[in-house]
Amino acid sequence: MAENSGIKFLKYYSQKLKSFFFSKDILSFLLFLALSAAFWYINALGKERETILNIPIRYVGVPQYIGLGANTPTNVSLTVKDQGLRLFSYSNGNRPPVTIDLSRTFYQKGEILITSDQLRSKIGRSLQATTSVLEIKPDSILIKYEKLSQKTLPIELVSSIELAPQYMLAENIRLEPNQVTVFGPRRILDKLKAIRTELVEAKNLSDTISLNCKLKSIPAVRFSSPDIKLSLFVEQFTEKKIQIPIKSINCPANLFIRTFPAVVNATFIVGLSHFNSLSSDDMAVYLDYNELKVGKSSKQKLKIANKSSHISNIRIVPQEVEFILEQK
Repeated sequence: MAENSGIKFLKYYSQKLKSFFFSKDILSFLLFLALSAAFWYINALGKERETILNIPIRYVGVPQYIGLGANTPTNVSLTVKDQGLRLFSYSNGNRPPVTIDLSRTFYQKGEILITSDQLRSKIGRSLQATTSVLEIKPDSILIKYEKLSQKTLPIELVSSIELAPQYMLAENIRLEPNQVTVFGPRRILDKLKAIRTELVEAKNLSDTISLNCKLKSIPAVRFSSPDIKLSLFVEQFTEKKIQIPIKSINCPANLFIRTFPAVVNATFIVGLSHFNSLSSDDMAVYLDYNELKVGKSSKQKLKIANKSSHISNIRIVPQEVEFILEQK
């Protein structure tokens, strides 16, 4: 019973509130209140007012070998005066930056002074003609700079590349350029051996692609180029089988190593574009005399030397052979 009474109580007062707020008198009052607020706002926009604007600063013409000090201002604060409607146009947050061109101003002094008159002139170009600048903070800018050291370093690719089934890289991954000039404090450059790229990911790759990849940023260091071109050449592969003669190395001039058998059957993976051009000269199978003379067995395991970047996963049969040493 108590629960039903509570529900009835809530329904009763909700209906009362609804009838109050949606009555003609209240709706008329709210309408006139909104109109009054709109007229007041329009009237306020027509009067002169003061406000504070934060304007970003963009420095251009800085050579790569010059580093600006950490305390170089990145914005200025302006106290300005104008009609409220014009000031309202500055409130969209998309104000263009004040551009300061530093070309041909770097000598041996280590600092550049942008005077109050120079700064006021540059700021005035980004404001409306009717806007008065009452105060600028800071009223001048002292830019301290230093000449950076430079060093040319190789680029190291950081990647996670997965090829589609039955596909392989047709040639080595190509980076253009494969090295970059870096600028920064000597104490930092001395520790750098290579510049790494951002992680490059490619999944289920079945076709040749070219893309731009960014270099991984390093605090206080800048690069001659912020990114490089990466090329991945992909093609289908198949198996190929050939016979390869067994060779010997490190054998004295008066000895000859005879193996049984004299050749092996090699099976390997090769891209379709190189299938017909590969031969037994692109790999070698051999015995090392230095290992034979210390061994006690009449059999020796063969070694493989891959001379081509276009083949992989080489398998030979047999993997070990019998041998005898003969006098020449």
